[in-house]
Amino acid sequence: MTLGLLLQEQMTGWLKLHNESRERSFAFQIRAFTTRIFSLSAPRYFRGEVTLDGQPFSCEGELTIQLSGPHYWLTFTHPTLGLVRVEGKKQYGRNGLLTSLVTCPMTVYCQREAIGRAEVAYRDSMVAFPFKALRLVDEQHAYGD
Repeated sequence: MTLGLLLQEQMTGWLKLHNESRERSFAFQIRAFTTRIFSLSAPRYFRGEVTLDGQPFSCEGELTIQLSGPHYWLTFTHPTLGLVRVEGKKQYGRNGLLTSLVTCPMTVYCQREAIGRAEVAYRDSMVAFPFKALRLVDEQHAYGD
């Protein structure tokens, strides 16, 4: 049995491709895990689900917590674009403290070329976050498989 820290998080917002005129609803729900419990900056691999305009897609990626704000990248397979990567970082202190704690601007890539932008935010209670989002779990149960 290998214990680790599981972080479960849901972020919601929008995604807009450069060749589109409107923002689409975009969200992701992740389960990020690390056995390096006391290493705050250790990359945390995650699996989860992306929802784009109500259509769900499996995703995977990595969350790295940095002092200036967490960095996310995730990939999913879009039905017409193929493999898409969405990457961004919260910047604590930018655009006001509260907004910067919950909002993450992101860039959308396809074949290493930027094809759009996205913005997601954590919309649940920040006070409840440590109690709802963090758990010690056995590694074999980390991703809910």
